[in-house]
Amino acid sequence: MPFVTFDDRFKVGHPEIDRQHSGLFDAVNRLHDAMKAGVARQELGKILAFLRTYTVEHFQTEEGIMQKSKYPGYASHKAIHDDLTRKVLDLEEQHKAGSMTLSIAVMNFLKDWLAHHISEEDKRLVEHLNKSHS
Repeated sequence: MPFVTFDDRFKVGHPEIDRQHSGLFDAVNRLHDAMKAGVARQELGKILAFLRTYTVEHFQTEEGIMQKSKYPGYASHKAIHDDLTRKVLDLEEQHKAGSMTLSIAVMNFLKDWLAHHISEEDKRLVEHLNKSHS
């Protein structure tokens, strides 16, 4: 059973954003599965590196869409992206240094962040996109 499920509640109606969100959910589920299975540190490191890369790429996609559409909430939305990017980088650095253990608290943070960000921030962005194309 997945830790977090990408379902209709999290679809924003933009095909590229929805595809990338589904990939983020998959990465969080892989990280959770690895944590539960007690896999080697090296494997956790690979999953964290993937999550970092995928998060950065996804945020670049969203931010490009925001800039192109002149989204008025761009600055605050980008600040939220930057904050999560820093947190993921920090998790990865802690893991590399051997001082980070992946806990259910970290996993719940990622799950809650994704759920809130998509259902609030990203849906506002897509509402703006839909209005500007009307």
